[in-house]
Amino acid sequence: MEIEEIIATCSHPKVASAAVLSIGGAFRSRMALLAAASNVDVGEFVAARVSEFAETVDSCDRQGLRRAMARHPMPVLGGLQLIVEAALDDEGGRAWRDLGECQVR
Repeated sequence: MEIEEIIATCSHPKVASAAVLSIGGAFRSRMALLAAASNVDVGEFVAARVSEFAETVDSCDRQGLRRAMARHPMPVLGGLQLIVEAALDDEGGRAWRDLGECQVR
């Protein structure tokens, strides 16, 4: 349910922007730099990454991401950060897939 919450809420720029502010730190700084380089605001940049994830997520992603989020003190914000960081991985890696029963080979 939390993954669906991230997709439903953080695909909207204003919500995504507020979530990035809540996460803060290096993540917030990185999103600000990347958004500026793309000539959009942080909310638009992050919301676009969440929307892209929503279009490609499969059951293996859901299963592994759920497990990764369960380890985080703030699961929804942690899940958002994982989704965005995976989208920015040059190789398109989703490290959480290894946490599910579906293994990347």
